[in-house]
Order: sequence, then structure tokens, then C-alpha cells
Amino acid sequence: MPSRHFVKFGCLTLSSVITISCATGSINGVPSRDQSPLQTDSLVYHLKRLPGEYRAYVSATFRNQTASPIYFARCNRASTTPMFGLRRTGADSARVLFSDFAWACVGGVPTGSIAPNESVTVNVPAGSLDQRAKQPPLLPEHIVGLMRIELSLCEKYSADSDDCNSLPQARRSSNAFLVTY
Repeated sequence: MPSRHFVKFGCLTLSSVITISCATGSINGVPSRDQSPLQTDSLVYHLKRLPGEYRAYVSATFRNQTASPIYFARCNRASTTPMFGLRRTGADSARVLFSDFAWACVGGVPTGSIAPNESVTVNVPAGSLDQRAKQPPLLPEHIVGLMRIELSLCEKYSADSDDCNSLPQARRSSNAFLVTY
């Protein structure tokens, strides 16, 4: 997509020197940090224009604060971190979210584990490659907004990660964060 379609600023000024509000599109403000078990390294991520894409990477760390191991679905035997997904949250929950990231995994991989007091960090891509042929077209607002990362954490060990019984969403989600241009 041409970059001229991605950034539309709407600013309200009280005078020529004081700006009260300036936001891209209808994006909500920066969220407050909460007590989610998965914590991101920032509350705001700015998509960077790279050749053929808009991209940011969200780094998030989960610490097992229980007295027992926590299990996670993994993509292959070499995977040392949980699989993850990106979802909208809050006022943006009903808006379209497009991600060009998808897992392509082998079957029959046992779950991994996170020992008590151990932590794992995932780096989650936000944004998208340019999608010139996508129908309906990818709109700039489809890749920005208020989001959370969700880990594939399991209630118990499984010999096949495909059979992971997920922990409740609140126990495997990150704090809210804003992705913007």
C-alpha cells in the first residue's frame, strides 16, 4: 500500500501554539500498565516503514509465579517458548485486525514447560507486509489499535501440543498496548 494511505493525522488545536489532542484515526489513548501475567516491554509500539511492510516487534515476558510447572503448546521439538497470538482488546475489540503472521507447525510435539520462578520472553510481530492483491483491501486501521498478546499456555502436560487445554484467558494474556504509526 502506498504510504500516503497509512498516516492520517487529526489534530485539534486551541491556539497556534497549544495542541490539545493529536491522534491517528480513531485510535484510543495509551493504556495503563496492569497486573497481567505477561508483560510487554512498552505500552506503545510504532510501526516502522520498511521495504514492503510496516513492522514493529512486541517483546513480552511471562514469569511462572506458581509453585508448579506451567505447560505451553509449542510448534516443534526445538521450540523453547510458547506459541502466541495477537488480539484486539478494550474499545478496539470489535474492530478488524489483520496479521500476516501464522504458525505452521508439525504434529505430535509434546508441550514445553516453564518451571516455577522461570520466565520466557516472546517477540511478537505486529503490522504486515504490503498486501497489494488482498481482497477486500487491507486498510491502514486493520493493523493498528489497542491489543494484547495471548500465549498458548496449557492446564497440564500433553504428549501433543495440539491437545493443549488452554488456561483461562486472564492467565495467559499480556497487558494492553497500543500499536500505531
